[in-house]
Amino acid sequence: MALLRQAVLSARVLPVRSVAPAVATACRFFSMPALRSLESKQTSAGAKLTPAGLGEPLSKRNAGVSVLGCAIAMVAVGGCAQGIGQLFAALVVGMARNPSMKEDLFTYTLIGMGFLEFLAIVVILIAGLLLYSE
Repeated sequence: MALLRQAVLSARVLPVRSVAPAVATACRFFSMPALRSLESKQTSAGAKLTPAGLGEPLSKRNAGVSVLGCAIAMVAVGGCAQGIGQLFAALVVGMARNPSMKEDLFTYTLIGMGFLEFLAIVVILIAGLLLYSE
């Protein structure tokens, strides 16, 4: 992970050239929108920029709490997967007991699976919000 972060940092950081600092600043301003706010904060012409790179959301002070909250929220995705497994197991048992109800049971199973998949997607979105929020 550290090697990947270093590769991203070295690819994103562009030194300011002393020959034409205004041209280099303008090129960087238009090519990297994430660095626009950093350009206004830069004071010296020879200084390097601090990039907004790979682990930027996790570089804040409470990063451990964010990751822990995201991990706890992702446990619910496992519960959704277990629910889908139990749903299809009940479908197999129901079709074995009463084969004439096969179409109705399959319809109800698909409706239930849709609800469980929606719940899993909502949980993943909430986990992402917990991870990347301040």
